[in-house]
Amino acid sequence: MQAVDSVLDAAVDEGLVPGVVAAIITPDACIYSKAAGFSDWEAKRPIETDAIFRIASMTKLVTSVAVMLLVDDGKVDLDAPLSAYVPGFRQPEVLVEFDADSGRYATRPAARDASLRELLSHTGGYGYWWLDEPLRIASGNDPDPIDPPFLIAEPGSGFHYSTSADVIGLLFEPLTGMTLDRFFERRIFAPLDMADTGYRLPREPARLVAMHRRRGDGYRALPQEAHGFPVRGGGGLYSTAADYSRLLRCLLGNGVLNGVRLLSPGAANEIGRNQIGAHLALVQRTALADRSNDFVFLDGTQKFGFGVMIETQQQPRKRSAGAYGWGGIANTYFWVDPGRALAATLMMQIAPFASRASIEMLDRFEQAVYSDWNG
Repeated sequence: MQAVDSVLDAAVDEGLVPGVVAAIITPDACIYSKAAGFSDWEAKRPIETDAIFRIASMTKLVTSVAVMLLVDDGKVDLDAPLSAYVPGFRQPEVLVEFDADSGRYATRPAARDASLRELLSHTGGYGYWWLDEPLRIASGNDPDPIDPPFLIAEPGSGFHYSTSADVIGLLFEPLTGMTLDRFFERRIFAPLDMADTGYRLPREPARLVAMHRRRGDGYRALPQEAHGFPVRGGGGLYSTAADYSRLLRCLLGNGVLNGVRLLSPGAANEIGRNQIGAHLALVQRTALADRSNDFVFLDGTQKFGFGVMIETQQQPRKRSAGAYGWGGIANTYFWVDPGRALAATLMMQIAPFASRASIEMLDRFEQAVYSDWNG
């Protein structure tokens, strides 16, 4: 993988990124793993391949797998509403009027409840406080991803990236008697041997990569959090490139890893299937530039599955039509390319999301992966 080696090393040498860990996966093995740069740019602490990252919204794929386990168990119907399984759940009303100056708004009841399918595919009407100005203003400094003040659209009316994976995390305890983190551990992490993945701060703090922000020609490491993140379906997990690669291998293997079947083939394939129909996955515009840039990788040609963006067109020198993937707000990324029997993950810890440097790094890495794969 000479092209990939060169890309990772050059990006660090140029100061494009402080540090990165990359992995390339086939159904049979992780065929490539490399760390380049620093876990802490200022301290010049070298990054290792077993480094632990905040994977944020890459948690959404784990939640999608967990829901499909419930489907395989015969416990849920994807076209049923959440209220059919979660006693007392009430969906927020839909925003119809908002005044940015005063923060006042008006709502009305939705025409119907969002289905589990819509919640998993971000067509359930929910939004994100850092993507939607009305939600940001109405939520203040204490946003509740599970119970926002309102929906931004009618369920089923279109695609909008949202906190709906957090909402669907409410499914698990009523149906299984297990909290979400316990379900993940018993049904996904243990069978796939993902020992370094969870919501708690790592037991070995030195393995946790520092979050960084651009400062001049380099990066500044941000203070480390004192505690792990809240347990929720849309984010919060810590993981490694090696651990996450096992999950991607399982999906490439139609639900099987190392002879252990996690999901039925139908459930595994449903994750990467277009779930939004004729709706378009358009660029998502930020409402909080300190947290995220615009989602420039969405241009209206993509569809969405369960927590993953799906390419509908062959990308020049990159992933195939039918490939799917997503990322996390600290600029961790992955994709699965079933047509090429190939997957990859690229992990960094940079704020804000979709920064110029991280998008350029992802583009260089992806082109190098397919150059080596084709070469």
